[in-house]
Amino acid sequence: MMRGFPASADFDAPAAHHVFRRVGFGADAERVGRALDEGLDATLDELLGATSHDPSATPHLFGDGFERILSLGDLTALQSRWMTLVLGNGAPLLERVTLMWHDHFATSNGKVGDVRLMHRQNELLRDRGLGDFRALLHAMAKDPAMLVWLDGNQNRVGSPNENFAREVMELFGLGIEGGYTEGDLQEAARAFSGWGVQGRKFVFREEHHDRGEKRLFGRGGVRSGEDAIDRVLAHPACPRWIARRLLEEFVGPEPDADLVARHARALSGDEWHVGRAIERSLRDPAFLAPAARNARIAGPVELVARTVISTRADVSPLDAVRAAGVMGQTLFMPPSVKGWDGGRTW
Repeated sequence: MMRGFPASADFDAPAAHHVFRRVGFGADAERVGRALDEGLDATLDELLGATSHDPSATPHLFGDGFERILSLGDLTALQSRWMTLVLGNGAPLLERVTLMWHDHFATSNGKVGDVRLMHRQNELLRDRGLGDFRALLHAMAKDPAMLVWLDGNQNRVGSPNENFAREVMELFGLGIEGGYTEGDLQEAARAFSGWGVQGRKFVFREEHHDRGEKRLFGRGGVRSGEDAIDRVLAHPACPRWIARRLLEEFVGPEPDADLVARHARALSGDEWHVGRAIERSLRDPAFLAPAARNARIAGPVELVARTVISTRADVSPLDAVRAAGVMGQTLFMPPSVKGWDGGRTW
């Protein structure tokens, strides 16, 4: 574990609440009191170490039994499951990161129309979200829900569909100012041609794939979709974009350029490990700085969960889902490929 970045002497009750709000979805007075007794380092260690759920505690939410429930096609069952995991507060960082990636790789069941695919994508984000971002991006590129959402089946040699390639660059990997061109998007679309979905599985249709060489970012050598993803990951804008996304989530909006650059270098130099990147941000002096306190505006899911957890209110997961939806954030139904605008739009 990393040590010694924030000053433990500054760890008072407001600082403890700040930690629990950022690492998860808040805490009640008893948990905050225990954190003050244990100290900042021990509190962060515990929160950072809780990265999985115990299926035996809620067996109805895991395994084949839940898959059978999803076969009925009821999205509220999937929404309630996720909110149950959030409100259980057993792995707050894991669920916070899963929600962040759900917004980052925004996919809506409104178009996908298959709750089992949405469930599998949700589990993918949960399983890979704290690990190697490179593996996560490759996995999301072949995720069936994502490919249905972004028209993978329509991308064929001679008639490329650019939807998926555009979002890989603009939203997932490089950012809107990532230094790519329309030509790069067209070449990447050629690379992804033939990627699609059959049933509920990823399929590569070789007869629909453009076998020619593609040029991305001024260099040739790209032939496959995997090559295109690797080229995006190798672009200098990629670690900056992901480091900024993590800092916005865990430290505060509009992180300064020097902070982003420092964390981007650390991210790419540390095997792109998201969990360790988050730990660095939490142990950075910027995390407990006055400017970071109350700097983020919570989205509805976060706000509802924080209220329920901090007050120990008797609210069912489905009622919590519905409350967040009334305020504009319905799980598994982001409004567009950009996800929720967030910030002051809430």
